[in-house]
Amino acid sequence: MNSNVWINGYNVVWSGRYANQVGDLIVPSIASEISDIRGGAEQEFPIDYSIAMGSIPYVSASEILRGDAVLSRVAGRDIIIGTNASGAGNRYSVPGHGPSASVFVSALAAETLLAGAPSTYGWWLPFLLALAVTAMMMRVSRTPLVLGMLVLLPTCALGLPFLLESAGYYTAIMPATVLMLGSMGHLAWQLHRQRFDERGMLNEVSGHPNLNALRAEGAETQDGLIAARIHNYAEAATALPVAAEKELVEQIILRLSLGNGGCKVYHGDEGIFMWLVPGTSINNVGDQLAGLSAIFRSPANVSGRLIDLGVAFGVDADPGRSIQSRMSSALLACQEAQNAGEHWRVYDPTKLEATEWRVTMLGELDAAIDNGEVWVAFQPKLDLLSGEICGAEALVRWTHPEKGPINPEEFITAAERHDRIEKLTEHVLNRAVQVAASLNKGGRKFDMAVNLSPRLIGHANLKPMVVQTLRRHGLPAERLILEITETAAMSSAEAAMQELRDLRSIGLQLSIDDYGTGFSTLDYLKRCPATELKIDRSFVRMLVSSRSDRIMVNSTIELAHSLGEEVVAEGVEDNETLQLLGQMGCDKAQGYLIGRPMPYEALVDYLADHSTAKAA
Repeated sequence: MNSNVWINGYNVVWSGRYANQVGDLIVPSIASEISDIRGGAEQEFPIDYSIAMGSIPYVSASEILRGDAVLSRVAGRDIIIGTNASGAGNRYSVPGHGPSASVFVSALAAETLLAGAPSTYGWWLPFLLALAVTAMMMRVSRTPLVLGMLVLLPTCALGLPFLLESAGYYTAIMPATVLMLGSMGHLAWQLHRQRFDERGMLNEVSGHPNLNALRAEGAETQDGLIAARIHNYAEAATALPVAAEKELVEQIILRLSLGNGGCKVYHGDEGIFMWLVPGTSINNVGDQLAGLSAIFRSPANVSGRLIDLGVAFGVDADPGRSIQSRMSSALLACQEAQNAGEHWRVYDPTKLEATEWRVTMLGELDAAIDNGEVWVAFQPKLDLLSGEICGAEALVRWTHPEKGPINPEEFITAAERHDRIEKLTEHVLNRAVQVAASLNKGGRKFDMAVNLSPRLIGHANLKPMVVQTLRRHGLPAERLILEITETAAMSSAEAAMQELRDLRSIGLQLSIDDYGTGFSTLDYLKRCPATELKIDRSFVRMLVSSRSDRIMVNSTIELAHSLGEEVVAEGVEDNETLQLLGQMGCDKAQGYLIGRPMPYEALVDYLADHSTAKAA
């Protein structure tokens, strides 16, 4: 008989053999010999480890040597003789029992065969059943069915094999178990993601569907989209207790639902609400929105407080674009309606190109400065006393390669609003000072004026930028004039006013532009370190025909002279106005009559022609 046992790579004995082949000889195993059940060489059978190891009686060698009565204990039994010492080196891991000697493993194998040769069916039967249950579980969505599948899956993967083992039919359960654990882990992850996604579809304050839910549900919709925005939502929410904000939102949604025909309302943040309207009725939505506006005229009673709610509506009726773009369009229409003092407005798709340009304009502006698309034009100034061209104003221009000339007011205002004006100003200042330095060579005295954005007054980089630019090109500071608007100068804080004094202290000139459009006071004019006043073109244009404008311009000239300041009149377009300004004692004039804004090369030619004409 062969007493060897078969172990796997983890030193664990899972099965026994009917016989082992030694050379040409087939030697039956102890279990096969005792049970008289034969099998092929190296053919395995599963050992029934449900048999308790402690139920196998044994007699130790020491008992036999002492002569103890052991015959009664072994009478009529098959006897297996082997070692059981822990240091003998023949101990193996047995499932459910821990390390055991090979003699006990052989005894369990014999007990297994004495109960009948076990049948094995491999791993495929429980695996296929578990696979079928897993497939069904992945396809159902109702929670009770999913829970039922979760119970059925371990039954197929584990319960069925245990039931078959009790009848002597053995099968491997590891593949089915791995499939079961993987499927249950995947399902747990899906449920977690589903709950997470569901939370992401609800507004945290109100619990109503939010704009993420609208994006998901309206991805393929052909319906019209309406947005409502409560102008003073933040103010109203701040005035209420924290717990009352939900009550405020509930009242808003209730009013919207009453007036929109029961459509589902999606709640965004900061007082934004949206809903979808069937495409067949979107063209008649005006009556609906007029009714909603009337509903919101009544204040909302929230926690005993009456809250007035200002609302504007925006409509997007174009189903050809993505829901995200349409949501933005509807909100833009809301903003336009609010700005215009209207209750609602429909988004105009023809404005899309202009909107896209405004969005991308600032992104292109920096590159345009670097590649020369942004350039500086120069408008000459005339000294009314001498008749000489005494200077020019530097004016920024942008010639886009596709759109052509861009309105300066458009991109300058955008740059100021988005804190991009510093680079633009530095570009204009550098070019203007470079040109002025070139024109002042040879003894000519030619002043250069550069507009200064209100955003830069008091900026830490302003003075160093001006000083470095003057030094770079070698222009005397007195030849540079920085122009600030009257409104910006008046609104400057004391720290900004000190910055103007610091700039004046290095020798350059300061001019108050657009004088007459603000509300300057004598005290302000006394404190401001200006060297020049520029009378706004709106007064100069009507100088000949308007007596009041003549009085205002004349008094401004006298006031400026009394303060030691010069006066420049801008917007001069005819000789009669120019002569009248000279009679009033105005110092300088600027306008289309003297010269339009022009490139540097044209300015050089203009100055040469003017000098020739004056000499003639």
